[in-house]
Amino acid sequence: MNGRRLKFIFIGCGIAATIVFMLVVATQKSNGGLAYYVTVQEFNAKGELPGHFRVNGKVRTGSIERLPGGRQVRFTIVDKASPATLPVDFTGEIPDTFVDDADVVVEGKRRADGTFEATTLLAKCPSKYEAADPGKRS
Repeated sequence: MNGRRLKFIFIGCGIAATIVFMLVVATQKSNGGLAYYVTVQEFNAKGELPGHFRVNGKVRTGSIERLPGGRQVRFTIVDKASPATLPVDFTGEIPDTFVDDADVVVEGKRRADGTFEATTLLAKCPSKYEAADPGKRS
């Protein structure tokens, strides 16, 4: 082999190794690094399994309790398809779209008392994303 061909083989191996490394790092983040979540009912059925989870549900109307300081909130999420509920504690930046009946995804773990300790809170206000009425002007 000549030096030029060997140089291209080394560069190709370096690029391939970088891609593999990036894929491994991306999938190592909590729970596989994928944007997968479980419902409240599925999470409750898991019992006392350790680990980090993403749980999807709706904020129960009237359950939001903002604690002093403005960065901590307690609330309950309900399953969209069953009566299952899950109490949640979250400390951090609270999204503006976090309101009663909002769809939420919380990421974190279950504490010994059964409360979900969320490290991430994502909220979507359903009314904000509905299609505009064509006969109605803003």
